[in-house]
Amino acid sequence: PYLQLPVGDKRRSGFLIPNAKYTTKNYFEFYLPYYWNIAPNMDATITPHYMHRRGNIMWENEFRYLTQAGAGLMELDYLPSDKVYEDDHPKEGDKHRWLFYWQHSGVMDQVWRFNVDYTKVSDSSYFNDFDSKYGSSTDGYATQKFSVGYAVQNFDATVSTKQFQVFNDQNTSSYSAEPQLDVNYYHNDLGPFDTRIYGQAVHFVNTKDNMPEATRVHLEPTINLPLSNRWGSLNTEAKLMATHYQQTNLDSYNSDPNNKNKLEDSVNRVMPQFKVDGKLIFERDMAMLAPGYTQTLEPRVQYLYVPYRDQSGIYNYDSSLLQSDYNGLFRDRTYGGLDRIASANQVTTGVTTRIYDDAAVERFNVSVGQIYYFTESRTGDDNIKWENDDKTGSLVWAGDTYWRISERWGLRSGVQYDTRLDSVATSSSSLEYRRDQDRLVQLNYRYASPEYIQATLPSYYSTAEQYKNGINQVGAVASWPIADRWSIVGAYYFDTNSSKPADQMLGLQYNSCCYAIRVGYERKLNGWDNDKQHAIYDNAIGFNIELRGLSSNYGLGTQEMLRSNILPYQSSM
Repeated sequence: PYLQLPVGDKRRSGFLIPNAKYTTKNYFEFYLPYYWNIAPNMDATITPHYMHRRGNIMWENEFRYLTQAGAGLMELDYLPSDKVYEDDHPKEGDKHRWLFYWQHSGVMDQVWRFNVDYTKVSDSSYFNDFDSKYGSSTDGYATQKFSVGYAVQNFDATVSTKQFQVFNDQNTSSYSAEPQLDVNYYHNDLGPFDTRIYGQAVHFVNTKDNMPEATRVHLEPTINLPLSNRWGSLNTEAKLMATHYQQTNLDSYNSDPNNKNKLEDSVNRVMPQFKVDGKLIFERDMAMLAPGYTQTLEPRVQYLYVPYRDQSGIYNYDSSLLQSDYNGLFRDRTYGGLDRIASANQVTTGVTTRIYDDAAVERFNVSVGQIYYFTESRTGDDNIKWENDDKTGSLVWAGDTYWRISERWGLRSGVQYDTRLDSVATSSSSLEYRRDQDRLVQLNYRYASPEYIQATLPSYYSTAEQYKNGINQVGAVASWPIADRWSIVGAYYFDTNSSKPADQMLGLQYNSCCYAIRVGYERKLNGWDNDKQHAIYDNAIGFNIELRGLSSNYGLGTQEMLRSNILPYQSSM
């Protein structure tokens, strides 16, 4: 026979269906995967991937395993030489280009946990030049993380290391945690109280020799008094945050006149925190307006107090501004990480209303909230622009809404306004018509202000030309059967700031019980040319054959095609 298919649960080694496509960055591409059934608990897929423009074959090797220590996947992709890269970078000579990926998760003896999430590539242009399941051209970095954890009742501890490979050629500076220890101890129902002690010790190392480095030790005991019943809750919490920094390699930073803060060798920071969070739930039947429907009204009030501590002598190793959507208004922290803990003397108020039908399915909800600051929120870091403005009062507003208009129509949107940025920080809306998994139309809008991007992204991204006007995009995705066994999918996103499309995709698929054939075209954003100050696009034409099993439980495959897009489809329902 020309083709042999395994039946039942048994696997067998052999060649898989080849695939081909044409792209502007690699020209003609051809894949011929070979599946190797090594053992019942491990297998591999070896794929020679020919790229005409690169003038060579990339060997893509995927290995999967299952052991007593857990399950994992390894991928090693290797291109012996790349004539395009060598022409663009003649000083580097014969360039070997590669990717290594390792993902592992496992538990031993019910108490030990092992996790690996490791991605490393040969150079910063790798994901711009090659399509990969393990990264994309929009990624700013790759993560290499190893962790070992131990957990028993009321106690857990994790030792980890984390490094980053930054893909920005102008600024490759990044901090790695080598190593990091996290410890948690819980003791709930201690009378009416719940208690927790969190501890962390971490050593930060920079990829550059002249950047500050530090050892940070943090201890955070917490006590809660939770009170609740079926119509409300009141949670009172007190904690103490004690942090010690031992910083080294500060001479270069402190001697630079552009740096506003002067770092100290040794810093101790002790900050108490007090919080009271109350919620109520009111419920009523909507017999007059909508028989069988129920409406809830859920007000929430939170008071948070954290005293001010000057943190200008501490370098920012791992803190960044957190997004303030509705749920984010009730966070304890303005920043992620521990290096910047903002003072707080504030009241957060919010209200949510929900509508349920007679089957207890949520049909509609809307939430609106605000933070009112009695005193300005500060860290003492002169590099944070809005801390120079003595602003109090209502500074942050956020709202979210969801409306399941009918079984086929859904609407979801959100907006955040921050007076510290003097602008709408972010907003998004999505309207979807969904008849079934293969028949849908979705309209999208997303916005992020340039002020918000500058506050949240590292400076080498936020000051880039493509972000100077923020992000303002409208788009649509759709899929629909056009004939028996035939379906079409498409996506189009347009950036109104640059007046250019961000992503375009069109796909056609034929589907049967035994196989599927796909033909697709995509034009996607693939980077930014800093010299010419314009976007770089990649055009791709793909052809794919997929063999199906003997089961008839297959859709038309449109969901998979939409989710493989650079701006993947996410349901609003």
